Amino acid sequence: MRKAGWIIVLLAAAAAIGTAQMASHAPMGGGGSQGVVPSSRPDFGAECGIQDTSVQASRRFVRGLDGQWLRTEAGQADPQHTGLGRLWHEHTWVADIHDASAPGMNVMQMHTGQMCFDPAGRILRMMDRYMDMPGCNCMRFTALSFDPATGRVTRREQHFLNATTGQEIAPPEKAKDFPEIWRYRRVDELPFFPQVNK
Repeated sequence: MRKAGWIIVLLAAAAAIGTAQMASHAPMGGGGSQGVVPSSRPDFGAECGIQDTSVQASRRFVRGLDGQWLRTEAGQADPQHTGLGRLWHEHTWVADIHDASAPGMNVMQMHTGQMCFDPAGRILRMMDRYMDMPGCNCMRFTALSFDPATGRVTRREQHFLNATTGQEIAPPEKAKDFPEIWRYRRVDELPFFPQVNK
């Protein structure tokens, strides 16, 4: 299977596992709808104030082997693309980012994130997933909420899952080698943001 095909398969698997697992978790921090981890992109978008989270409503970006991000149209797929990004903007912002090319990674390792930014572009919520099939057949799932005024984390929930079954597991030894959780705190810090108006 070509690289682009594996990326699609891994993203689908990550979404399926995340949906099943997140639906069973209690709210972060102890209660209220703000603490419930959304189980899909439409849910995440709605919680962030984005009504239309269809792919067609997003700005779309790809990163090539040279590391450069470019804006692209729907349907433009290339196995040489090593990163995918999507950005929705109504009153607030929602971003998706998919990375398959961090140092030492291959297509069986994938780092994805969903981020919600307020109208001023400051981060409010983040869901971060890292899947490592060859290293541990596992996924790290992290959900964060932020104080937009300071950028500080106000709520944090992290779980490790078996990538095949979706069952929660203890943090594997391999987790020490996982990349850091995404550190973008403003929408204009996203690597593809300079391409928004191009």
